[in-house]
Amino acid sequence: MSEKMLAAGSRDEFGERLVQKQQISQIISQTLNEKDFTAISTPLIERESTFEQYHRRNIFHLYDQIGENLVLRPDLTLPIARFLAANRRQSQVTQLYYIGDVFRQTDHLSGAYNQETQAGIELIGDATFNAEMQALDTMLNFAEQFGIAEVQVVLSDARWIDTILNQLTMSEQQRHGLKEAIEAKNLTAFEKLRETIPDFPETLKRWPLAFGEDGEDVMWQLQSIPAAKKIIDNWLRLAEFVHQHYPEVTVTVDLAASSPQPYYTGAIMRGFIPSLGRYLFSGGRYDRLLENFQNETLPAVGMGLDIETILKKWRMAPTDDITREPIVVVLGKGRIAKDAQKLLKLAGIDTSPLDKPERKLIFSSPDGVYRFILVKPTDVIKYLDRGIGDIGIVGSDTMAEQDQNHYDMLDLETGQATFVVAAPPKFNLNATQRKRIATKYPTVTTQYFSKRGEDVEIIKLEGSVELGPLTNLSDAIVDITETGNTLRENNLVIYDKVAKVSTHLIIRSGALLQFQTELKRVIENMMTILGEKQNENYPK
Repeated sequence: MSEKMLAAGSRDEFGERLVQKQQISQIISQTLNEKDFTAISTPLIERESTFEQYHRRNIFHLYDQIGENLVLRPDLTLPIARFLAANRRQSQVTQLYYIGDVFRQTDHLSGAYNQETQAGIELIGDATFNAEMQALDTMLNFAEQFGIAEVQVVLSDARWIDTILNQLTMSEQQRHGLKEAIEAKNLTAFEKLRETIPDFPETLKRWPLAFGEDGEDVMWQLQSIPAAKKIIDNWLRLAEFVHQHYPEVTVTVDLAASSPQPYYTGAIMRGFIPSLGRYLFSGGRYDRLLENFQNETLPAVGMGLDIETILKKWRMAPTDDITREPIVVVLGKGRIAKDAQKLLKLAGIDTSPLDKPERKLIFSSPDGVYRFILVKPTDVIKYLDRGIGDIGIVGSDTMAEQDQNHYDMLDLETGQATFVVAAPPKFNLNATQRKRIATKYPTVTTQYFSKRGEDVEIIKLEGSVELGPLTNLSDAIVDITETGNTLRENNLVIYDKVAKVSTHLIIRSGALLQFQTELKRVIENMMTILGEKQNENYPK
């Protein structure tokens, strides 16, 4: 029977969906051939060294017959860079396009697919800003051809955050921490760091939320900085071009966007589809394209086109876009939901359907703006990362054990506890012998002992972890405690505190743009509430 089963994360394609996919590929190929682009196809299997800059945990690793490290390609730009390093004449401007499959590891049993078909263009050797406009024009032309009128162009720049941070006086550690918090849109971490920097500009006090209309307001206020003005001028050129040639398309900025890859060096352009909460295309300038392969730079602009998004929108009936979908809030059942309900209500969300949940798991707010889903806490992240949920409220212990494909925006300071190392009396945490550690949290445990420079044997348990050392299954445990009472009752001693645990507000990245006005209002309200701990209504 097993020979008939697919590998996890894979799928067969057939019938109407595959026919539409073939038609999309044919339209893309025909259009780009007419525009004098040259088709390129690179191998599915590449040497591992081609992807040195890529996140290793996302890659499928292989070995050839002589033991060389190989990978299934997770990206199509870097293989093209490898090809160019070996084959391109430096005096030429090259226009390439590709359509092919990429492979990325997904969270095990998440329901996500690890094989996707991508299309894209590469404009190689053109250092002028005409390349950015040509790339954006090509993508918007495809949107027109596929009948996708609802496109919002979101502009950012790989240099922007560093450019602004360099104007402020701070340590290198503060600068690094701020940049990390801004790109992750982690308001809690950003606020803590911002308060340590004297004379931090009031204009940037909500920097992680500086996108959309708020981002445009901040942008205009930063024009007096020469380096910033150069970037802004380029954005204005792109906006003017779009307004002139695609008047139905809106243009905005994201001043807190991270660079898609380390080799990006300039303007970043994304095409967002609000009704889907996902991007149709993305790309930009990366003049460090060949750094992995030879000691020289090469100007380049590239754009990727998401065929899955085209499939969702192409030939969709106009009425399909009329109904406004509610904002979906995914809550962990039990204490998390109860604590979250208080805070959501104070933040201006009608949570009355949650007052008497009975056996129901899905609820809608009376005004139809929100929908609430109650799930097991460990499932909250899966609902967000699969695009079903928009907002999640979940413990940081759960987040620590799962991949993060969303924004961890706020520490809500509820459900507070501590990860600890505990063991029977006379246990020696600093002993050199290899320890056996029982835990429900292998990722947290591995990270903790790795920082200590120790290799430990981790035993994953689902039930009462305290039994580990009591039955000699393990030497110690890593677990969560609020009061320490359970540990003391089982004659276990706390030897070290690993990390704090609390409930966090997480948001699907696409939802921030899709529902930006409402979600920013709620986030600002929550930050006000969290800042007013003397308020008698503050949720305990």
